[in-house]
Amino acid sequence: MSPERYEHLLSMVAPSITKKPCRSHQTISPSERLTVTLRYLATGDSQLTQAFYFRLGRTTVCNIINETTKAIWDVLKPCYLKAPSTLNEWEELANRFENEWNFPNCIVW
Repeated sequence: MSPERYEHLLSMVAPSITKKPCRSHQTISPSERLTVTLRYLATGDSQLTQAFYFRLGRTTVCNIINETTKAIWDVLKPCYLKAPSTLNEWEELANRFENEWNFPNCIVW
């Protein structure tokens, strides 16, 4: 991922993954939260491996990944996963699916 794309994604999800400062422990920055999540998704390593790599607790890494992937989904879904809203759009989608994958009747109404 290019640095520009990373910064763009960070600017989109940062408001959702920023935590309030706390006196009892240091907060993890949105940049580090996104980095942990993207590395987990890109490498396929376990969450325990990510915890060792970033020197964080296993539960902390688990929570970071869950919160950040939800934020990424919420932010990118409207941009890239627009669901068809009319019958014609559904039929067009079914026809394209059949033409590309040779799988008819993928949508039943």
